Amino acid sequence: MNSSEYLEITEETGPFIFKDRGSKFYGYAAPFNHLDDFKSMISHFRLMYPKANHVVSAYRDQPQKNQTFCSDDGEPKNSSGPPVLGQILQHNLYNTAVFVVREFGGKPLGIPGLINAYKTTTNGILLECKKMNVTPSINYTVQLDYTNKNWLSEIIEKHDGKIKSTSYLESISMSFTIPLSMNELFLSDLKNNKRYVDLIISESEKVD
Repeated sequence: MNSSEYLEITEETGPFIFKDRGSKFYGYAAPFNHLDDFKSMISHFRLMYPKANHVVSAYRDQPQKNQTFCSDDGEPKNSSGPPVLGQILQHNLYNTAVFVVREFGGKPLGIPGLINAYKTTTNGILLECKKMNVTPSINYTVQLDYTNKNWLSEIIEKHDGKIKSTSYLESISMSFTIPLSMNELFLSDLKNNKRYVDLIISESEKVD
């Protein structure tokens, strides 16, 4: 994995089960896509485990945003959410959410016991997850005439880009991605060519 790549999990995984003094901890991990999906999964686990006392959760967003979040969900402050998030960071994962459901077993674990339980459960489920390397990229959709197709294709290839789709009508519509690390050079080469004025860039957004 080179320095511009990062790791993320590929699919929902779980449960990983950890037990301590009667309490059961069920760990799940899933790709983080949208905050609404994240909240929906918390609701899903509350319904799935009606006897659960807590659904502790955490996520880390894509590197471009690098936003993180964690919740103790009623456990003593910093005893659960931060240990879960800490394991996501320890595994160097992005676009990743973890949920740990706890069913209380009758015996208090104390702060050290809670930290260990949530940390161990999260580490266990993240070790089980399938992971992939991802290169941060910019997604472009461009309108151009037929005479510019080969020229643009060469510039895309030069900057390690990938053409995703091409449609041929009165003009050509081409969708492609450029690695984020190459995007500045790509735009510079593009704008320094006199043919640039003939292009209509209709969309540009960061993607995973």
